[in-house]
Amino acid sequence: MKSASANLLAMLNGTDTSHVMADLYTLTLLGGTVLRYTNFDVDLTANGVVYAANSLKFRRDRVRWIAGLEVDTLGVTVHAGPSDLLNGVSFLAQVERGALDGASVKLERAFMQPGSTQAETIHLFSGRVADISAGRTEAQLTVKSDLELLNIMMPRNVYQAGCMWNVFDVNCTLNKAAYVQIGTVSGAANKLWMQSNLTAAAAGHFNLGTLKFTTGANAGITRSVRVSSGGAFTLMRPLPNAPAVGDQFLAYPGCNRTMETCKAKFNNLTNFRGFPFIPAPETAI
Repeated sequence: MKSASANLLAMLNGTDTSHVMADLYTLTLLGGTVLRYTNFDVDLTANGVVYAANSLKFRRDRVRWIAGLEVDTLGVTVHAGPSDLLNGVSFLAQVERGALDGASVKLERAFMQPGSTQAETIHLFSGRVADISAGRTEAQLTVKSDLELLNIMMPRNVYQAGCMWNVFDVNCTLNKAAYVQIGTVSGAANKLWMQSNLTAAAAGHFNLGTLKFTTGANAGITRSVRVSSGGAFTLMRPLPNAPAVGDQFLAYPGCNRTMETCKAKFNNLTNFRGFPFIPAPETAI
C-alpha cells in the first residue's frame, strides 16, 4: 500500500480537483552526490528540497504495481544538452565514463495546486541503475527495483577457501575509519594512474582497496585500486578527470580474503570466514 501525507490526502479528497502533477527524479551516485530533477516547467520544492526543471529532461516507461516478490524494471531516457554538466564536465560524457554505474534512482509523483511550486509527493519506484546506453543527445537507463538485492546465492554460507565477508562490513567488524590514510596527489597523474605522497605504505597495501577524492575535479568520486606501490596508484577504472597536483583523497586498504592477509595485515583472524583447509571437490576423492 502506498502511503501519502495528510496534506496530499486532503488535496485529493477535496472538492477542488484542479491540481496538477509532475514526476520527481532523485539520483544518488555511488560517491554520495545527490541530483534532483523534475519534468515540470519550473523548479519544484518537495519535502524541503528543490528539484531542477531547466536541466536534464526525462522520459520513462510506465510503472507497474503488483502483489508478490518480483524484480520490476523501469526504463528511463535522459536527454541532456551541452550546458548540462556534472562536476564541471558534460553530463553525457560523465555517463559514458561510468558516473551513473550502480547509482540509485527514486521516482516520485508530485501533486500541487495550479500556480504553486510547493508539491506533495507519493513514491512510485526506486531501484539501482543496471544498464546504461549513452549517445550524443541522450542516455537510456535500465533501473531494476530494490528487490534485486534479494537475488543472492543460497545457501548463505558456502565452504570456500576465501573469506565470505567484505573488508569493513558488519561481519568483518573492522572499523573502516581506523584504517584510512589521507593522501595528496604529488606528481604525474592521468585518469588511471597517479603519484601520491603515501610513499611509506607497504607495496600492495592498498591493492583491491578504494580511493575517494575529497577535493579537485574528482571530488566525491570513488575508485577501486588495482595496484599500489611506492605511493603510486593504478586504478581499476578511469576517473572522469585527470587528478591535479594537490588534490586530496582518502585511501582505504584492500583485502584479498585470504587467511594470511586477515592475520598479518588486519589482525582479524577471529572473524575470518573462510575454509582454506577443506580440500577442493576435485581433490577430495
